[in-house]
Order: sequence, then structure tokens, then C-alpha cells
Amino acid sequence: MESFFRTVFISVLLTLVVFKSYGLKSLKSKYQRWNESSNRISVESLYLKAEIELSSTWSLGFVGIYDSISGATPTGKPASTSSNDWLAYLEEERTAGVLSLSRKGDVFDQTFDLGHSDEPDYLSRTFGYKLSRGFAEDTLIVSAGLSLQDDRVDSSVPGGPGLGIKDKRTPEFSLGLYRILNPKTTLAVNFAWSRPKGYLSDPYKQVGLTETLFPGDPALERDVFYLYPENRPDKRKTFVFYTQGVRYFEQTNSSLDASYRYFTDDAGLNGHTYELSWLKRMGEKFIIQPIGRLYMQDAADFYMTTLDGSSITPSVQPDGTGPYYSADYRISALKTSSFGIKLTYFPKENLSFDLSFDRYHMRGTDGVTSQLVYPDANVLTLGFQWEI
Repeated sequence: MESFFRTVFISVLLTLVVFKSYGLKSLKSKYQRWNESSNRISVESLYLKAEIELSSTWSLGFVGIYDSISGATPTGKPASTSSNDWLAYLEEERTAGVLSLSRKGDVFDQTFDLGHSDEPDYLSRTFGYKLSRGFAEDTLIVSAGLSLQDDRVDSSVPGGPGLGIKDKRTPEFSLGLYRILNPKTTLAVNFAWSRPKGYLSDPYKQVGLTETLFPGDPALERDVFYLYPENRPDKRKTFVFYTQGVRYFEQTNSSLDASYRYFTDDAGLNGHTYELSWLKRMGEKFIIQPIGRLYMQDAADFYMTTLDGSSITPSVQPDGTGPYYSADYRISALKTSSFGIKLTYFPKENLSFDLSFDRYHMRGTDGVTSQLVYPDANVLTLGFQWEI
């Protein structure tokens, strides 16, 4: 990790030296640490974003991301307080980057994206295109986008089905509207449709079934709980609706930011996210921003804690065809809430530093899944932004 930060620091210096002559417009960086309770998952992330002005109409953007992940995560075996065999330890690193080329036209603005993400068991490449146009002196902006995510998943990890490297592709279409309603109020509305196809299971997740060995033999008969790789559908349809409103209050020199996100798919997984934040300027150099979020979701149709009591005969190498089953708590019925506060300091008009802390709380709502699998977490974020 130390060598990585040294590399990033040198890269930032090179970016400033090399690209300053090419019109470096902005530089933004964030460091985040996610710590779950009970020694569960810990994630350290570093994010770097730079924007370069190539000409009066063309600009180039770059985003670099590094994640270091370690800790224990549920495998799908029912949780127990007497042992930790329902947890699997993992430790891995991920590097990702997105290159964006943008053009401002007389009528349309266009952006071309190329992304790459690499980790030991997962390779992802993303291609995207976005088109936008302003109306009524840019008080209304309409945008549309297309993207394709092309992934390679290693299914031969411990506990996985051992099918080798599997493909996964996700095309997505998005449509957005941004409207300035008046000098103090803005409204954004976005829609997105995606159709993932291929290997959509998580190779690390398993589901259990109790089987009776040597039935009828008084000396040898016993029950054994076997674990099998999960089997999710190899096709999926998803839809996302998102809206955000921002209102500025001149008397208090503050603004209210409220948003709502709705997610649904064809497997009964429905999610609702509500977020509310209050941005308050404290003098000339400080902004304080309390933030609250609430998320609620229904369980996927094929979620079950075990296969006991079902008529399903699991496969050791499921291929994405029915019957479907998963004990991954992330697709169970659950509720999460988080509360945080962010402080931003402006030593200069074009330079800012920010510090935020969030407390994350998750609970299951189906009355069946053990609450042990749902983590709480503390999230610390440090960042800066420089508009050049």
C-alpha cells in the first residue's frame, strides 16, 4: 500500500508538470476507508481525477481508482455465534481507470468513455457514449447515453463452480433531463435500462442443503450439510429511476438537496433510496453538510437461506439455467441507513479540502435471515479539489 501511494504521489506531480502546458483544468483526489464491525470487510480506496483542456471545444478527462480489500465476508452458510465457518477471508486489490474524451459543439455536446478495471478474479472493460443538448438558453438539458460493460469472471475460485473464465456483458441505455426551474431551484430526472447477460452468479457465494447419508442404517445414518455454488439467472432486466431537487435559501445562505432512486429487476428485487442533505456556508471559507440516507429493498425471487424444505436438487456446476437459488444476504429483504457529516474548507477560491464521516447501519427485514450477516460500518473520506 505504501509503494502504491508513493506511485500515486509521483503520478500527480507528473500530471501537474506534463499537462499544465496542455491546459490542465482541474485536479481532484479522494481517499476513503470503509471499516465494517466485527472484523468484517475493510476497504481502502484512492481516487484521482484530472481534466485537461485540449482546445476550445475538446477536453480529456481521466479517473484512476485503487481499492485494497481485506477481511471476512459471509459465504451463504447459515450464520452462527458458536463459530466463524460461515465466513470466508479474502484479500485482494483492484485498479481501475476511465478515459473520457468530450467535445462541446454548437448544438450537441458529446462524451466518449473507455474504462478498464482489473482484479485477480475479475476483468472489466467499459465503452460508453453520451449525447446532450441544451434548450432555452441551457435552462433545460436533455441527455442520452449508451454503454457496454464487457466482463471476464473467474468461476474457479474457492467454493465456486469451477467453470473457468466466464463472460458477462451488460448493455445499458440512459436518458436524463436537467432543468433550472428558477434562479434558486434545479431538478434532475434520469432513467436507465440494462440487460446483463452471461455469468451473473457470484462464484464466492454458496447455498446449503441438508442430506441424509445411509438412511435406514441405525449405525451409519446421519445428516450432513453440504454447500453448493449459487445459481442465478444468466439473463436479467433492470430499470432505474432517479430524481434530484436542489433548493437554495438566500436568507440562511444554505441549500437543501433531496433525491430518490428506484431500482427494479425481473427477479422481484425492488429497491428505494432516499437521501437528504443540508449544505450550509459558515463564513467565507467553510461549508458544513449533514447527510442522511435510507435504503429499503425486497428480496429476489430466488433468495433462500438454505435449500432445506425446497424441491431443488442443486448442481455442483450450475450454468445459469433454472432452478435458481442464492443465499447471498445482499439480495435478501433488508434496510440500510447512514448518517454523516461533511466539512469543506476553501483556503482559496479555486482550492478546497474536505473531510467526511458516515455511520452505516444494515438490518434484515425478512424475519428469517440471521442478523449476524448484516454489517455496520464506519466510513471516513478525505479529499481535495483544485480548479486551475
